[in-house]
Amino acid sequence: MARGREEHQARLAAVAGLGRVLSRRARSSCELCGEGGTLRVLEVPPVLDTPDVERAGLFCDRCRDLLDGGLMRADPQTVRFLAETVWSDVLPVKLTAVRMLRSLAAAGVPWAGEANENLWLDEDVESLL
Repeated sequence: MARGREEHQARLAAVAGLGRVLSRRARSSCELCGEGGTLRVLEVPPVLDTPDVERAGLFCDRCRDLLDGGLMRADPQTVRFLAETVWSDVLPVKLTAVRMLRSLAAAGVPWAGEANENLWLDEDVESLL
């Protein structure tokens, strides 16, 4: 059991170590909403065996709360930024935004449904969703 904990702690340290690179990439702002404040690294599924900046994003506390189940409790108007973020060139950000947008569209949010209908994703990205 101690070995599993050590491996978990090592992975968390490796993920946290991505912060400097991600902060430069994100210009010290949340990669979903663009806000500043407290930012944390989050791996975006599907995760690789070794933490990688190409599968991680830098997100603010509000967006992390949205990702942790708060999306359906949020006022849909406050997350309209997703309609723009789905066009990000950064894969983990795009994947996260598309997943959130599709959840809102499935819940019947009109602007999210329209944005989802207008969204085009190549097969490689679509296969990761």
